[in-house]
Amino acid sequence: MNEISEYLVTARKWRPLTFKDVVGQEHITVTLQNAIKTRRIHHAYLFSGPRGVGKTTTARIYARAINCLNPEGTEPCNKCESCEAILNGRSMDIIEIDGASNNSVDDIRKLRENAKYPPINGTYKMYIIDEVHMLSTSAFNALLKTLEEPPPHLLFVFATTEAHKVLPTILSRCQRFDFRRMDVDLIVKHISHIAEKEKINIDEDSLISIARKADGSMRDAQSIFDQVVAFCGNDIKYEDLSNALHLIDQEFFFRISQSVREHDVREMFTITTEVINRGYDLQECMSGLLEHFRNILSVKAGSTTKLIEGSEKIKQRYKSEAELFSKADVLRFMNLIATSEQSLRFAPQPRIRFELLLVQMAQMDSSIEISKLIKELKKLKKKALNELTIENPQIKSKKEEDTSQKGGNFQKLPNEKNKKTEDEVVIDKVSETKKKGETKPINDVEKIMNGKSQVVRTNTVADSDFLKQGWEEFKKQYATSKYQLFVLTQSDIVVPLFFNGEIVLQCKSDFVYENISNKIVNLKEYLNKYYQSQVNVRLVMHDFTKTEENLPDSAEIKPDNKSNKENNTKTSYEKYSEISSENISPIEEALIDMFGAKQVKIYRNEK
Repeated sequence: MNEISEYLVTARKWRPLTFKDVVGQEHITVTLQNAIKTRRIHHAYLFSGPRGVGKTTTARIYARAINCLNPEGTEPCNKCESCEAILNGRSMDIIEIDGASNNSVDDIRKLRENAKYPPINGTYKMYIIDEVHMLSTSAFNALLKTLEEPPPHLLFVFATTEAHKVLPTILSRCQRFDFRRMDVDLIVKHISHIAEKEKINIDEDSLISIARKADGSMRDAQSIFDQVVAFCGNDIKYEDLSNALHLIDQEFFFRISQSVREHDVREMFTITTEVINRGYDLQECMSGLLEHFRNILSVKAGSTTKLIEGSEKIKQRYKSEAELFSKADVLRFMNLIATSEQSLRFAPQPRIRFELLLVQMAQMDSSIEISKLIKELKKLKKKALNELTIENPQIKSKKEEDTSQKGGNFQKLPNEKNKKTEDEVVIDKVSETKKKGETKPINDVEKIMNGKSQVVRTNTVADSDFLKQGWEEFKKQYATSKYQLFVLTQSDIVVPLFFNGEIVLQCKSDFVYENISNKIVNLKEYLNKYYQSQVNVRLVMHDFTKTEENLPDSAEIKPDNKSNKENNTKTSYEKYSEISSENISPIEEALIDMFGAKQVKIYRNEK
């Protein structure tokens, strides 16, 4: 007859016997030890947390510690009669109950009857009810009175993985301790310690794989370790462990990310075929793929590999992989995978759904950040303007303007800083031009003094180019609700024409015309203040749907005849010539094509 094996599984053989042996739950063990030291023993405790993190083990250690005949401080000796009875499961004072199978009112009534009797060997009688959330509502209610006013010798320890299912009336009568999920490093360290004691060789990749497979449960990690030892013997390699646990090779995920970069659709179908032939679960593949891109994103965002659960070799590989992707692309991939993972559960043909995901990822183009796109457009615009200036020397770059000036404080306008001294001579031609009632462009009035070209400002009105350059900035400052000139920003109903010393506003409707007319005095005041020069404003009605033949040649001058005469200026609308598309330079054509502009009819005032 075969002998019964004395083999104990790792989870039982290496179960902690003292508080200091409990891994990763120091916040609980220290609290319980302090309670023992100060003799502040509570009558009811609730231990909650994931499976396999030490809830029942801690309850047993606590039971031995408070009943130990020869305690070592706050630790049980594990040698006295009371400790040995509890360790062997034959103590009459420590009763463990499975809440899932003893969940009726009758079971709780029986418990209440037995709870009246004092302990036999120890100081306290303790009931450890595992999975207490499985008790029925009636059973909970039957326990309330005993739990609220228990005998002095009676203690309760409730253990559960779902504390939210426990009645609030029970929770309010207990001290609650939440056990933490084990992290990978803790599990790796503990399994490595067990392997060393058991004289089993195991590599780092295998330890990390066991820890990740355990998903935060030390008991699960120990069970997986037993399974791997049974398959591999005392020398465990990652390749053998991968076959024993049927783990998905991470090389698949790196191949997928490489195919995404290379837009290799064919390789995606090859990878899918290999995954199916090896019998991998497609749901696990998608979860692994999502975690793969999560690792890339964590390196990309924090420039560190601390958040990756893997060996140093894997971490360095992810560091290199992160340099090949942008954060925007990785986020798009993760969002697509998460959506596909959810739909895969209900897909009638999971393989096709998985292939569709991989093909979509392979055909996705790289995204461009808006900020980078704007910078590139600014560079192209600057380059185009430079080329346009070289081809047409008469066009002056805006760089020549004093960028430190704001609003109407242009360098060419008269102000306190730009006032000329008495030694400067005003050109006679300017005076003659003024007498004739003609306006001369400011940038044409120059004085050659001491070999330097200097602009000599006169009291003439501003030229049309100057008014046009400052118009957009004027609208930013004054075309607001504060100044009640917001209508000027509506370029489809108010179109300005710029002439020497005068701005003509073409209004689309009578309403717009009347609206601006009521503010014409303030508008002139703001223009004069902004340009620091006399600027006349005229309003005309203009039908924008008509052709160039209906330009405002004979437009009636509204409220500004008097001021126009006072300025002794005469605006000419007599000659207009259309610039046809044949006269557009190659640079202008390139700009139109580059920025997607539309050609409109342009008119030049010929003097």
